[in-house]
Amino acid sequence: MRVLIADKLLPSVAERLSDSGCEVSVDPSLSGDALADAVGRTDAQVLVVRSTKVPADVLAGSSLGLVVRAGAGVNTIDMSTASARGVYVANCPGRNSLAVAELTIGLLVALDRRIPDAVAELRAGRWNKAEYGEARGLAGRRLGVVGAGQIGMAVAHQARGLGMHVTVWNRGTHRREAVERAGFAFNPDLIDLAANCEAVSVHLAATPETEGLAGADFFAALPDNAFFINTSRCEVVDEAALLDAVRTRGVRAALDVFSGEGAGGTDSIDVPLLREPGVIATPHIGASTMQAQEAVADEVVRIVQGFVATGRVANVVNVTAQSPASHMLVVRHLNRVGVLAHVFLALKNAQINVQETENIIFDGGKACIARIAIDSAPSEQVLTALHQGSVDLLDLQLVTRRL
Repeated sequence: MRVLIADKLLPSVAERLSDSGCEVSVDPSLSGDALADAVGRTDAQVLVVRSTKVPADVLAGSSLGLVVRAGAGVNTIDMSTASARGVYVANCPGRNSLAVAELTIGLLVALDRRIPDAVAELRAGRWNKAEYGEARGLAGRRLGVVGAGQIGMAVAHQARGLGMHVTVWNRGTHRREAVERAGFAFNPDLIDLAANCEAVSVHLAATPETEGLAGADFFAALPDNAFFINTSRCEVVDEAALLDAVRTRGVRAALDVFSGEGAGGTDSIDVPLLREPGVIATPHIGASTMQAQEAVADEVVRIVQGFVATGRVANVVNVTAQSPASHMLVVRHLNRVGVLAHVFLALKNAQINVQETENIIFDGGKACIARIAIDSAPSEQVLTALHQGSVDLLDLQLVTRRL
């Protein structure tokens, strides 16, 4: 299997994949046209990225069968093109949750104690204990966590360790039971949560549904002088509304993600929002701890090795949970050449599309059961032809699926 690693990962990823028989190429500098050229030049079957974008032209005309995002989200990958070309996309969810949660808590403490400003003044030779000795303190304060995924819940647990009262919001109520079982309050109304919390931390993936979710109404609901933290994706925040809240109502913000981020390990940026006295920021380092990198490396290797060995993909995100096929043929047959070819040919001649199939072999290797999901029911004539066309076909059942 030919693997191209187009981002900076721990060297152990390439070493372990090479040791398992993969042909591995590594170039963390690849992006844009250079990435597309490298995918074609290496004839890569697997592409591993972290923050590198994978647009349609990288996928089109390639030999790729799998793209692995060495992180939680997949918003940097053209999912529609990958799905249209039958390219698996997998990610590494939860492997960096604790790292992001730790940074979130660090930023929360930094907002309360104004640590960056205090350090800056001391470095400039100014002792200003009178200014920085008036923090509110976090114990007993109300923290709203927006997003009940692994990172959001990790933040909730760590904030409880600080003595904070935590309320969680999530898109939909499917996580409510888990949130309440963990001992946290659940509020299904985002604006109400904002209005009743002294600090809010956002932990959402960037999707069309979450774009600008923290908008003007959200920031208008926040109490004056509240804390706002975003270590997820900049797209979920209306930065103009945030800026207005900082300037007019004393909201303090801590951001690990923002519009105008730099590229690569070092870069120059010009982001007016970060020059506001009420805003502190870090350069998108939420997942960047050695622990997180090692955990992600382990997961990338596991995904690729599983794909090589079995053709199956762990953590795949672009395969439907259930086939939309309305019917299923259950074919019990002898394990001999041509049985399934006979079935598939009959379905083809009847203009019936096979959408999913699985063939299970019994102990001893003499008999099998094939489960064939199809988009319409074969006629009695087709079923009769299937039965009579092969002596190796033992039984045939047609099942109407409940979708």
